[in-house]
Amino acid sequence: MRVASRRPTRPRPAGFTLAEVLIASAILAFAAAALSQAVLSGQAHTYHALHEAKAVSLLQSTMDEVLTRPYADPDGDTTPGPDAGETDPTLFDALDDYEGLARDAGSLTDAHGRTMPAAYQRFSVAVGVEAMNTGPIGVLGTDSDGVQIKVGVTDDRGQTWTALRFVPETSLTAGSTPRSSTQPN
Repeated sequence: MRVASRRPTRPRPAGFTLAEVLIASAILAFAAAALSQAVLSGQAHTYHALHEAKAVSLLQSTMDEVLTRPYADPDGDTTPGPDAGETDPTLFDALDDYEGLARDAGSLTDAHGRTMPAAYQRFSVAVGVEAMNTGPIGVLGTDSDGVQIKVGVTDDRGQTWTALRFVPETSLTAGSTPRSSTQPN
């Protein structure tokens, strides 16, 4: 008969092996990287949405500023662009005075000549006013003379937002102002 000899066994130490620690560290690193990427992506989307909201707000306020002016020049001048002596938009007295208006980034002012907040100083604004005839309109079949107002806002990276608005001459009398609703493109 044989007697089996038993080897004394060492107690296994508590804890993780080096391989287990390395695998857990790698998984944790990948999870942290994925989470960081998701947070950064969310922040970038939020920044772009706020940036676009500022551009559209500036676009709308500029279009509204133009549309507060009468269609016909009170002085009877029909030449597009500012009349003599109208050196500043606060002095404009008709829609067509805005033809060629350019407000540069870093020096933007509002309709009252006040400097706009720093968040808007990254943008530049350009306004064009063009006399046009639409041709027959819908079921009426009549031509409509008027002006097309184009407002463009461009940021410091070259991205541009544009709004167009046609203001028919027949809908307004001298000294009246159009309703201010625009459709940004």
